Amino acid sequence: MQPTDRSVQTGYPLSALFVLLAVCAVVSALLTPVAHAVVAKDLTGEQIATASFIGAMIVGLIGGVIGLYHYRPLRGASWGVLTGGIIGTLIGPVMLAPAESIGSLVIMSIGGSIVLLITGAAFGFRAKD
Repeated sequence: MQPTDRSVQTGYPLSALFVLLAVCAVVSALLTPVAHAVVAKDLTGEQIATASFIGAMIVGLIGGVIGLYHYRPLRGASWGVLTGGIIGTLIGPVMLAPAESIGSLVIMSIGGSIVLLITGAAFGFRAKD
């Protein structure tokens, strides 16, 4: 019988930290046009707060419904509401982006999603070795 090193099995993977950093980069890139609109005084803080609140409610509700299909529905729904609320708070203001930046936002979101999928898949395949 071979001894096992439990510290390797129970730690937080460094690859997950890299993916989290990539997610933060994608979200900040998506919020850049909104930040420029705030600096240019095209949007107010009240509009941003309202968009964040509405985004948190809508995405939190969607997350809660998706969480109901978890094998532990109460836990899944509560985590879905929490996660959806956080994501909605961050992404809600993107609804207020100026019309001329919609094309670049679509390209950034698709490109960021592809980068995250490739990164997650690469680390997932590496973990199976």
